[in-house]
Amino acid sequence: MKKPSILFISNTSRHVRPYYDPSTRYRCFNFAQSLSAEGHATSCVSQAVFQKQPEMFSGYDFFVFHRPALTPELAEFLISMPTERLIADFDDLNFSVGHAAETPAVRTRSENVSTVSKNLAKIAGAASLFSQFSSSTTPLAKYISDLFTPTISAVIHNGVDPTFAGISQLIRHRCPVNTRPYTFAYFPGTASHNPDLKMIEEPLRAALASDKSLKLLIAGPVKIPDALAKYSSQIHKADYVAFHELPVLMAKSKFVLGPLEPTEFNQCKSGLKFFEAALSGCTVIGTPIPDIDRFNSQLLRKCSTPEDWEKALLTPISLSNEEVEDAAAQVDFEVSSERQTANWINEFIEK
Repeated sequence: MKKPSILFISNTSRHVRPYYDPSTRYRCFNFAQSLSAEGHATSCVSQAVFQKQPEMFSGYDFFVFHRPALTPELAEFLISMPTERLIADFDDLNFSVGHAAETPAVRTRSENVSTVSKNLAKIAGAASLFSQFSSSTTPLAKYISDLFTPTISAVIHNGVDPTFAGISQLIRHRCPVNTRPYTFAYFPGTASHNPDLKMIEEPLRAALASDKSLKLLIAGPVKIPDALAKYSSQIHKADYVAFHELPVLMAKSKFVLGPLEPTEFNQCKSGLKFFEAALSGCTVIGTPIPDIDRFNSQLLRKCSTPEDWEKALLTPISLSNEEVEDAAAQVDFEVSSERQTANWINEFIEK
């Protein structure tokens, strides 16, 4: 019997190469790859490309719209399709107009709240045309249930693709923790994390001040807080690397930092900052947002107060190489894209 085909459509600004959007990679390509391995015909496309000629794609059995934004073309397509073939997928709280002021666009890029609210309203408008939803975290699923009337609201966590997991395993074998040149590393990705790093500047300053041999690696366009300026000799800025080169960079450090401001927007985020780093054998010191708090790992130190952060930063790693490997392998099992895809199939195909 032929298995259902699935098309993933992402509302991404990377219209031509959507794979290079990290969110699209996790929510579309990783699932498409795993579903294809299970015998399903799959493909991924941007919303901008899809809605130019939606009739070209109408032969698929299921349509998964990642962060859909309402347009006349999209609305016409959605209304013409049976609702059981349509799924809206979210990995951020970008459908709640009431949280516009907490978005990175407003907080760090100084965009107008009114403009951002209108963009969120377009996404909320599109979401209102769906009855089936998937989301990357439990808090997101709750917001979906509160704001819309879903028949299905499934939590399908972000999953790591086998290539990234394989590279990470190879790298952690080649780079034992006790040989790594940097003590701490921070991988913000974008400047939207400036407030997050500033949140821990005092505990981080105290750690760097306590021992000149402690070194911090920062990879990303984040602003180094003023309190850390006098420790510039202990701080190294790394160049941007492609996603599948990230394990190599992570494995230069013993600890990876994952601070997040305690906003509702951040509470809905994925815990990928933990598991990407853990797969490289790094111990993560991070804010226990719900999607990180669900993990119980020797490679995770959860910090809610400045005192927690200072203690975590100053406590050395006591794990053996074997214990690091066992802990990383357990995280690998929990976050594999194959495991998340099995949940997806159970929720939407075998329901």
